[in-house]
This record gives sequence, structure tokens and C-alpha cells, in this order.
Amino acid sequence: MTANPAIASPSDLVKNLEAELRAYQDFIQVLQTEQDTLVQGNIDPLLELARIKSEKVVLLSQLADSRTRFLSEQGYPQEHGGMAKWLQQRDGGNPQIAELWQQLLALAENARQLNQINGSMIDTRLRNNQQALAILQAAAKQSTLYGPDGQTQALGLGRPIDKV
Repeated sequence: MTANPAIASPSDLVKNLEAELRAYQDFIQVLQTEQDTLVQGNIDPLLELARIKSEKVVLLSQLADSRTRFLSEQGYPQEHGGMAKWLQQRDGGNPQIAELWQQLLALAENARQLNQINGSMIDTRLRNNQQALAILQAAAKQSTLYGPDGQTQALGLGRPIDKV
């Protein structure tokens, strides 16, 4: 889907905001699926979910670019406050746009929180895996081998207690 159409009027802006809302709803659904997958400990689908998330982020970026380009062409800042200024100066000319904008802000915040929680869960799992790997590697270095006399010898254990 080409999501970068030019916005030439407030009615085009309404369509763009509605598309952004749908895209955020889809993105949140993917984030919730990712979270369920992480909670269940089923890591197999995570790679595919990451691909889908990436596609959703591209679409969201394209839609936001269209909106900010429209605001810029209208003489408003492209940052977050530009839309608020545009809405203020329109004197409630289109309450539907203000309502869509508020819904969009709420969904964006929800997505941010979900993504942050998922990132923390992934980070925790990664740290746990790294710790387990370090323990396994340390255990492998300390495994016992047979010495020249046929007796077991521990490797890398330091000095014997009676040889201080």
C-alpha cells in the first residue's frame, strides 16, 4: 500500500488520520501478539513478528510524513506541537480532526508502552540466556579429564589447598 499520498485539504487529512489510526491498531495487535509469545516463552515466531513490526513501522512513518508535510505546507512546525497549533488556529473548524488526533495520540502512547515492555522482556531473556551460556562455558572449562596416570584431573581449578 502506498501510504504517502499528498494531503491537500482537511478532508484528506481526515483520511490520513483514519489510516494512521488503523495502522496503529494493527501495530498494537502485533505488539500484543509479540508480548503473548514472550510470556509463553515461545521464541520461534519472534523473527516473523519482528519483520511484520518493521513493515508496520514503515507504514506509520509514511503516514506521519504525509501529515507533517501537510502541516509544513500550511506554515506549521513539523514536530508534535504543529498539529496542536493547527487545531488551535482552526477554531474548531473540524472537530472530527481534533477527535481523530486525540485518538491517535492515545494509540501512539499505548504502542510506545507496549513496545517498551516487550523490549524489557526481550532484554531480560537475552541477559538470562547470556548468563546461562557463561555458566555453561565456565563449566566446560572446569570439566575433568584423564591425566597421564589414568586418574581424573580437574582443569583450571587453581592451586590445591595444601600448596599455599
